[in-house]
Amino acid sequence: MQKHIAIITFEHDMHGLAIKKALESRDDVTCYMIEADKLCDSAGLNWSNINNLEKRSTIPSKDLGLQEVSNLDVIWWRRTNFPQQMPPHITDSIYIDVINNDCSTTLLGILFNEFSGSWVNDPTKILLADNKLIQLRAAQSAGFQIPQTLVSQNPTQIKQFCEKLENNVIVKPVKGTRQVSLFTKMLTEEHLASDASLRLCPAIYQEYIPGHQHVRAHCFGDNIYAVLIESEELDWRQNLDIPFSFFDLEESVKICLRKVLKTLGLKMGIVDLKLTEGKNPVWLEINQQGQFLFCEGLSGLDLTSAFVEFLYQEAKQVSRG
Repeated sequence: MQKHIAIITFEHDMHGLAIKKALESRDDVTCYMIEADKLCDSAGLNWSNINNLEKRSTIPSKDLGLQEVSNLDVIWWRRTNFPQQMPPHITDSIYIDVINNDCSTTLLGILFNEFSGSWVNDPTKILLADNKLIQLRAAQSAGFQIPQTLVSQNPTQIKQFCEKLENNVIVKPVKGTRQVSLFTKMLTEEHLASDASLRLCPAIYQEYIPGHQHVRAHCFGDNIYAVLIESEELDWRQNLDIPFSFFDLEESVKICLRKVLKTLGLKMGIVDLKLTEGKNPVWLEINQQGQFLFCEGLSGLDLTSAFVEFLYQEAKQVSRG
């Protein structure tokens, strides 16, 4: 039986394109690329409550034309929060806002009404799972060690927290921005110098966990593939010219990871951990649609095949059902 898998992401998404190519090597899979930032001016979004309409609920795919949503087995809801690519004559900010809002809301409405397959991941779960405060509570409940943490914009609370930890504290954004990369930093006196700055918005203040071994755990369903990253940098993402290698996580850690995903309602997630000097894993955060191809390239671990098999099994279960 043919499996139908849709990847909903932005134009030229390398992860989406790589997984689509790998899926299409299987004879019993049809894969659709839905470019969520190119819905504007596509004539592809259609929904009606008239049952005998020829095409009652469609979304536009890149190469295969309009697709009936009800035929899909799996939706990989990858990266969809990019603005629409507007025709050059649309310049009014109000028109742009209406188009962005109505395209994204219509897409979700069609899918929630008509799609009955497997989400990877369900958009309603993503809203909670992307919140780092909720992640920390879920990780702690699952049995992970988590750093002492304060999320605050209260200067007095922040200074008391930092003083308690002798300023061995890291600071990072709660949500951040897509416009620029904001890396985790060690707290400095400059950060604490201005109460006005601290009050502007909350930030995450956490106990610094010493060590140079970082683990990136790729959770695809119940299967978990971990990579060890060795870096003296606090935030290793700033320099990828460092050792990456396969890491065999203990089963007890995998059980905790599965508990976190279950609590958050996720089918997949990329988790960052840090090993203490005693080799105990400390929870940092989860990205429910984290990047993984760079870890494959730097470690040699075949994450593409692992993820394709995960999507295939999800589709297989739906088509059997």
